[in-house]
Amino acid sequence: MLLKTLSLHPKSIRLVYFRYIIILFILCAQVKSHAQQYEFGITGFGTGYMGDINPDNPFYYQNIGGGLSVKYNLNPTWGIKAGFNYIALHGNDLDSKFGAQQDRALQFNNNLKELSVTAEFNFFRFIAGRAINRYTPYLLAGVSVALHDPYINLDGTTIKLRELQLEYDAEHNPDKYSKIALSVPFGLGFKHNIRGPWSIGAEIIYRTTFNDNIDNVSKNYATSRPRTSAVSPETWDFLADPSGQLEEHRGKARGNGKNYDGFMTAGFTLTYTLISAKCYWWQ
Repeated sequence: MLLKTLSLHPKSIRLVYFRYIIILFILCAQVKSHAQQYEFGITGFGTGYMGDINPDNPFYYQNIGGGLSVKYNLNPTWGIKAGFNYIALHGNDLDSKFGAQQDRALQFNNNLKELSVTAEFNFFRFIAGRAINRYTPYLLAGVSVALHDPYINLDGTTIKLRELQLEYDAEHNPDKYSKIALSVPFGLGFKHNIRGPWSIGAEIIYRTTFNDNIDNVSKNYATSRPRTSAVSPETWDFLADPSGQLEEHRGKARGNGKNYDGFMTAGFTLTYTLISAKCYWWQ
């Protein structure tokens, strides 16, 4: 319950995120200054989503994205990485194999701007530019914050879904959900030093979010329209229930409501390493 509250209050999320960053900086400060090694990287990946529109297919990759990162290596085994990722997501009930979901006919797009801080653990001691330790599998986990705003393209027009409050209920769901989503990324990868400071790799990361509105589907069908809307009543009714049965469905379950959404990326990395001449484990 606490985690769901955090997803609705940006100030609480920023406080939690700030605390994580402080802890990581303290860890970095405890490492001797002559053991510094930095990596700068770019990533390209396919993007997937799991939630109310795709509840059971972990291979539902429908879009692409990319990111930039900087990593501080504590030693050849452990590192801390900060990253910014642009993650485009898409989901459509018509892709489901279940008839009831196809009849519901909901869909969404969402372009997430994500800031993340993760710790990485190399299975083998990895030192870029050395004749030994040229490759290693690795694990990663951390925390991230993403700005999101679901939308749909309808008749050549981009319509922001959050603003429409398509699950509006004056008593039980009167407010717009937060644009900020806190998540826990975890994943695995493999990297190989190809030459000097340059390394390539592949990684897959799944994010468990504390948010159930990445896909703009969460609770029940609307019981009424909000007082203000950027679209016509007919368009609003269609977006709230594309099946055309909104009167029959009012107040009934539109989404799961019990599970949070998640999203994943799978792709390739290219990194460039700066190594201090005073780095004792480089010798």
